[in-house]
Formats: sequence, structure tokens, C-alpha cells
Amino acid sequence: MKQPVSPVTPLIALNTVVLDTETTGLDVRSDRVVQIGAVRLYGQEIQDEAVFNVIVDPHMPIPEVARRIHGLSDADVSGKPGIAEVLPQLAAFIGDAVVVGHSIHFDLAILRHEAERHGVKWTEPKALDVALIVAGLDRALIDTSLDSLALSLGIAIEGRHTALGDAMATARVYAGLQNRLLASGIRTLAEAENLCRKPQSLIARQEEAGWFDRPREQHDFSRLALKQGTQRAIDSYLYRNRLGDVMSSPPISISETADLHSAAQLMAACHIGCLIVTREGGEPGILSERDVLHALAARGAEAGKLKVGALMSFPVISAPADTFLYRALGLMARKNLRYLGVSDDGGRLAGIFTLRTLLRERALATLTVGDEIAMAGRPRDLAKVQSALPTLATGLLADGQDARQVCAIISAENKAMTARAAEIAEAELEAAGAGPAPAAYAVLMLGSGGRGESMLAPDQDNALLIADDYTGDLTSPDDWFFRFATRLNEILDRAGIPYCKGGVMARNSQWRRRLGEWQHQVEEWAHHPSPQALLNVDIFYDFTPAHVSGSTGARLAETLRHFAADTARGSLALVRALGETAASHAPPLGLFGRIRKDDQGRVDLKSGGLLPIVAGARAIALRHGVTALSTPERILQAAHHAGRSQADAEILANIHGFLIRLILTQQINDLEAGIAPCNRVEVARLNHRDQDELREALGRIDLITHMLRDLLQGI
Repeated sequence: MKQPVSPVTPLIALNTVVLDTETTGLDVRSDRVVQIGAVRLYGQEIQDEAVFNVIVDPHMPIPEVARRIHGLSDADVSGKPGIAEVLPQLAAFIGDAVVVGHSIHFDLAILRHEAERHGVKWTEPKALDVALIVAGLDRALIDTSLDSLALSLGIAIEGRHTALGDAMATARVYAGLQNRLLASGIRTLAEAENLCRKPQSLIARQEEAGWFDRPREQHDFSRLALKQGTQRAIDSYLYRNRLGDVMSSPPISISETADLHSAAQLMAACHIGCLIVTREGGEPGILSERDVLHALAARGAEAGKLKVGALMSFPVISAPADTFLYRALGLMARKNLRYLGVSDDGGRLAGIFTLRTLLRERALATLTVGDEIAMAGRPRDLAKVQSALPTLATGLLADGQDARQVCAIISAENKAMTARAAEIAEAELEAAGAGPAPAAYAVLMLGSGGRGESMLAPDQDNALLIADDYTGDLTSPDDWFFRFATRLNEILDRAGIPYCKGGVMARNSQWRRRLGEWQHQVEEWAHHPSPQALLNVDIFYDFTPAHVSGSTGARLAETLRHFAADTARGSLALVRALGETAASHAPPLGLFGRIRKDDQGRVDLKSGGLLPIVAGARAIALRHGVTALSTPERILQAAHHAGRSQADAEILANIHGFLIRLILTQQINDLEAGIAPCNRVEVARLNHRDQDELREALGRIDLITHMLRDLLQGI
């Protein structure tokens, strides 16, 4: 059974079949197929071995004018299989793929009429027309012929006007257009479909020729994103809780010089299944009850005298304490682990997470996002994971999950993608002869990703932190970290996390520094809080490490965090400027509390809604040394320090979650409709209750302004 293709599937990871036909003429209602050619294409990679090339007997004479074009005569097609036999074979070859072709709706129309004529079941596949794509990209383009497109891309056509030759040429043209589509912001199937709707005059000529026998696909933009009962149930516990919430801490340890008998007694006394083994001058190992049983089976009673250090496993595989359980379980399933170490912010072992059989079976049966990121070897593998996030978000919201928690999960996936992109970039540099990283470093996620509040309109906000002992020239194109950062950002862009329009990326030198240089930059921002400095502070101060080079890299990030927090707390000028900027954002309300909408009937819920809450909570948090990164936690802690009631703080936290839910739901709708997601919500789409609550919520945002006023009066 065919599975529908998700509209948010990235083109880089789209399974396609490029199709072309040769016929007896151009009348789709009466002419017949004489040859079908098709080739499979995955992203930009043509699968040369996966081709479909069949000559078809049309059971009618081939007109001379058609023979001159494709070269097939009556003798060539005589005795060949008829279309009734070939169509099921073609359908099987296409499978679940999207069909691509040049003026593809002609080919599909003639195949549709052939199927009706012979009583053959034929389900028309989803399709993309290369001619419409190019016309959509360049509205002034006149010649969209295959020859012209191939020439413009430097593609030589072999076997022109044979079905397979034209299919191969179209495949190369489509592959050649991928980078141009990416540069134009066309990343997904839905966005490409929308692009194909733009050249109305070309579409009108196709309709006039009878290539469409039904109304063209229309999107219902008022459709709610959440359809109860259409999503698979999700065990939201795994998406609400992190390793730090359930780990056993502190871990019970034993020396490597202890004997196995002592270790077994300690496990029994503590009712645990593993011990952390401490080693003189080295990182710890782990001894499990399974190791004890294996030793007993092999050595019998003598096993009790064996030293723990000879039986332990090393190193301890661990994950950070803020890792969501669903990600931890994916890692444990892939590594076949029963126990997982839990590390703190400095990379030190802080606890142990134990996988119980019941939890394992319950969890693995309900996971919707597996461990594909860890297995990804190319950007398109990461792109597949990125394209699954809207479906995951939809399911979680339908399951009643808090929208802020959904954003935390999206952030965790983006963080994991950033880490995997860094690993891929590292491996590529080493394979190219550049060697491993020449110094300890950390890749930092900034902005909403660092706060754990990413939604479905991502871009890259990242930075590179490098140890002070690195003596290379970070601005040289030949420098290891220059090449690493450039490739890291490129991989993420190809995977569906676009380049930051503001340039906040590790590939730009101002976001790629040694620890001391970052500390100097933080001091410069604090002492001279210019408008640009405040923009940088807003992004930078929410950072979290996404990828580190061992425990040293983790300590680099921890050191920078403490330094930055202390510097901000001691700079009254910086805190005052941040507070004044946050308080200057007014909610989008007009006279009598009406919501101010733009020409498209939308309201930007970030600039006048989320931004004052997020920025205001950050300013108060920096002033009072609040270490939390998430906005709700900052609000609650900031209210306490600012002398405001917890009731006011809870109202603001709830408004924050409500606005995020509205934006996230709109983004899901827009993605499925092929519209670039943003922070602008279509007001008419909201039900009356949400519209009323939105007006009330926007009217209460002044609570954060009052908190900021209290803060500013005190400094």
C-alpha cells in the first residue's frame, strides 16, 4: 500500500522518479504511448542502475510526424507489450515516489487516458514539473524548453526524444536546480509545489490542452493542524522528563583494586545492578551484575578473588543530565546498554540511569523519533529527521502536551543535529588529511535553541569556543577551525536549518573565538552596551553547548558561562539597557483592545508578545544571578528577586506558553501548505475562545514591564 509523501519532506531527501513518454501525438485524449522511460532520483543523486525503459505497442499506426521526432516506427513497436501490461509495471516502479518531469502533466494525462481506455487501475502520483519550477523561479523567463534548460546548466542531452534519454536529461536538470531552489528558500516538497503554482499563464495553456481533468490542488489554510485521532499515541512521559529527573545520584562507586566478592556484596546491599569503578589517575569504568555473572560462570568460586579493574567496562558511556528520556532510550537501544551514565554541566559523572525491562518495552513501542541522528552520515540523513519534527509536534500537541515542552523537544533535536553535524565535519577534515581537532573546543547553540524554546522556523544561531592554548590563525581559510566551522554551518543549512540571516554563525569570525577572546568580548558588551551589542547579548547569553571535545570542551563552556553571568550582573549599564529595550516593545493592540493585523490578516506574536517577556525575564535574571535558561523558569525566579508576586509570574509564564502554542500550530499549518513558517499568526483561523484569550493575554504583558520598572528603579 502506498504511503503518502509528507509535504514537509525536504527536497534533498525526497524519493523521486523522473518520467518521460514518447507518443503518437500531442492530443492527450486520443493519442497513445509508444515508449516510457524513467529513472530513480534520491535528492540530487541519480540512481543510474534503477531505470525503466519500455517500448509499447500502441495498436495504431504511428504518424510520420511523430516517427520523425522519436524515431520509432510501426515495425519497432510491433509485438511489444501493450499499455495494459506496462502500466502496472510502471506503477510498481514508481511506488511511493514523487514523479518529476518536464511538462510532466502531459505525460500523466496521456497515461491517465490510456488507463481509462483499457480499464487498468492507475493512481496518479504526486508530481513536480521542472518547466513550472523554472518558470516560478524566474517569472521573466520565456523559453522553458528542456533543451534551453539543459544548455543553461551545461548539461549534454544524450538520446534526445527517446523516453529514457529525455528522462535522464530532466533528472540532471532537476538535480542541477537543487542549489538554486535552496538559495531561493525552497526546501520542501510543499514549497516546491507552491512554486509550481506561480506561472499562471503557463498553467493556463496546460489546462487548455486538457492536461488537467480536475481542479488543481487547493490548500485549506483555515484547516486546524491538530486532528484528534489521526496521530499515533505518544508516551508523553518520555518527552517531559530528562535523565536528571530520574537518575540515581550520586553513583555508588568502588575501587578498581577491590575484589569481585566485595563488589557483589556492595551491589546486594545497595540493591543496585552496577557500580562505578574509580581508577587511579584515569576516567572511571563500570561494573554490572552481568559482568559478575559472566565471571562466576567462567571461574566459579575463584571469581570472587578477581580484581574489579580486570572485569569492568571502559569508558562509561554517558549523556548530559538535560537529555530527554526518549533520546537516552534511543542511545541505549543503539548501544545495547542497560545502564547509562549521566554527566553534569562540567562533563563529570553525576548519576546513573537504569533501564528497567518494563520501561524499555513501553518506551520503544511508542517512540516516534528514533536514533536516526546518531546514524546520519550525510546532510540528507539529517534532513529526514528535520522533516519529521512537524509531525512529532502535531502528535504531541494533540496528545495534550504543553507547547513549551514541545519546543524543548524540537530544541533537543536541533541540538543533536548540530552535534552530529560537528561530528561529520570533524570526520571529513580528518579524512581529508587535516587531522583531528588541534585544540579543545565547544560548539555553542545560542538564542531560542539555547533556551530550549525552538519552534518550527529554525535558523542557525551558533558559535565556536576554542581553548586559549590554540596558536593557529582563526581567520585563515586554511585554519582547521575555519574549515570546521564553515563545513558545520553548511551541513546544517543543507539539512534544513538555514543560515542565519543576521550572520550569527561559527563560520563568521566574530562568532569563532578563543576563551580569552570571548571573555574580552563579553566585557566589551558590558562596558559599551550599544544597540548592536544588545542584539548580540540577547542571542549570546542564552547559550548552551551542543557539541564538546571531551570533558575539557565542557569545562570551557562552563567557565565562559560563569564569567559571562558574573560580568553581566556587575554591569548596571548593561542590565539597564537590556531592561529599557525589553520594556519598549508594545503589544499589537489598537483602540478598544482590538488586535492589530497586517494586510494578510496576521499578527506578529513574537515582536509584541514573546519578545518583551523573553527579553525582560533575561534582563532580570542577569541582574539577580538567575542561572535558568528557559523563560518560564526565569520568570518565576525573577519575580521572586524583583519582589513581585508569584501569581503575576505564573500569569506571564502561562501567557508565554499560550503564545507559543498559537505560533507553533500556525507554523505546522504553514509548513504543510508550503508556506515558509514564521511568527505571524492568522487571526481569523483562531476560534473565538482563542481570539478572546489572545486579546486578554496581550493586554497583560505589561506585567513584565512593571517587573522591569522595579528592576530599573533599583539600579
